[in-house]
Amino acid sequence: MRYDEVNNSAFTEIGHAFRVTVRATNGYVWPASHRAGSTTGALPLGARLRLKASVNGTDPVQRSADPQMQKIFRTMQKHGLIVADNGSDLYISGTFDTRWNNDILNPAFALLSASDFEVVQLGWNPVGAAASLSGISVSPASVTGGANATGTVALSAPAPAAGAQIALASNQPAVLVPASVGVGAGATSATFPITTSAVASTTTASLTATFAGVSRSASLTVQPAAAATLATLAVQPSKVVGGTRATGSIALTAPAPAGGLVVALASSNASFATVPPRVTVAGGASSATFPVDAATMRKNRSATISATASGRTVTATLTVSR
Repeated sequence: MRYDEVNNSAFTEIGHAFRVTVRATNGYVWPASHRAGSTTGALPLGARLRLKASVNGTDPVQRSADPQMQKIFRTMQKHGLIVADNGSDLYISGTFDTRWNNDILNPAFALLSASDFEVVQLGWNPVGAAASLSGISVSPASVTGGANATGTVALSAPAPAAGAQIALASNQPAVLVPASVGVGAGATSATFPITTSAVASTTTASLTATFAGVSRSASLTVQPAAAATLATLAVQPSKVVGGTRATGSIALTAPAPAGGLVVALASSNASFATVPPRVTVAGGASSATFPVDAATMRKNRSATISATASGRTVTATLTVSR
C-alpha cells in the first residue's frame, strides 16, 4: 500500500492487489518465481486471496467507519492479496512513510480475520500467452568421452495444439545432438539424447536450443578417458608346496588400449618362484593372468612377485613350502 493512494481523496479507488505474508508456504505459483517453504497444506507463494463480499450477510467493508480503511477493504475485495513471503499472519506491506497512523490502521485490520478471505487462484497464467523457450539444461554436466548425457528444453507455457519444434545445435564435433526435439501439445518440456566421442583433452561444448526467435544455451564438458594403468596384482593361492604352480592375476584401472598393454613381470627370487618376463592385457580387457612356478624347496621361502607398466609397479607375495 502507498500512503497517497489511501489518504488522497483524488484516489477514489486503489487499482492493484496488496502484498501479504503468511506464517508458512508450500512451493510457488505464478507470479511468484521462487519457493520459501514446503509446509504441507500451506498456501504457495503467488496465491491470491480475496476479502469475501459478505460474512454472515454483512459486508466486511462496513466494519470500519473510517473512509480510508473502507477504501483498503474494498481493494481487498476487488483486487485481493498476493502471498509474497513467509512472515507474520496476513501482514499487509506498506511503503515507508512517517505519515501512516498505526492508531487507525491496526484497530481497523484487527476487525478482519483469515476466515473473512477466500482463495481465488492458486496461480494464474495469462490467457492466450504464447509459449516461448525458457531454458535448456544438460545432465550430467560432465562426462567421459564416449558416454551419453540427456538434455532438457523447457517452455514458458504449454506448447500449442500442434506442439513445438525446438532446433538444437552443438559447436563441438565430439558432442552430437539431434537437429531438433519436439515438445508435445500441452507439455512444457522435452528431453533429447546427447552422444559424445573420445577426446584427447578436456572439451567444453555449447549446446544451443532455438524456438520462435529465442535461443538458450547450456554447456557439456567432455573429459578424456583415463589412461589404463595397473591397479592390483594377486597370486592365488598365496602359499604353495614346492613343485606346484600358482596363478598371478593383474587388474587395470581402465580397459587396455586397442593395441593392448604389455606388463613386465619379475620375481625377487627366481630360483624358487619363476614368472614369464611379460604378459599382455588384450585391448579392451581390464585383466590378465600368468603362471607362477614354484621349485621344490628344503625349507619355506617367500618371493615377491612384481608387475610394472606405465611407470607403476604393484606387488604380491608367494610363499613356497617344502
